[in-house]
Amino acid sequence: MRRIIPVACCLFLAMPPLCYAEGLDTLIQVAKSQGEIKKQYEEETRNFNRVKKGIESGAIKKGQAKRDVLSAYGEPVVSIKNADGKREDCIYKPETSSFFKGVRATLIFTDQGVLDEARVEER
Repeated sequence: MRRIIPVACCLFLAMPPLCYAEGLDTLIQVAKSQGEIKKQYEEETRNFNRVKKGIESGAIKKGQAKRDVLSAYGEPVVSIKNADGKREDCIYKPETSSFFKGVRATLIFTDQGVLDEARVEER
């Protein structure tokens, strides 16, 4: 019996390299993706704040080219064309808002790529 205990201890100490925490790679990937999601939310919030400030200060105004506005203020969270394809809504929102509740900024462009309307609204 005395010999079994030291042999068992030696085997136990030799086993860790053979053990593998199943799912650990998945957890590492989830943690990395959470970091990427956080960065994306932060960028969306920065873009929203720039657009909101631009609308409120009058820097964003009717008649500006879409490419100029987007290059100066960043990409929207989502871009939606209306049913007839003649207008496109570019929506900016901070991380704390959803599409259904909270504050958001909307830039509406014509099919010629010209800003037709800009507004900040609370839902």
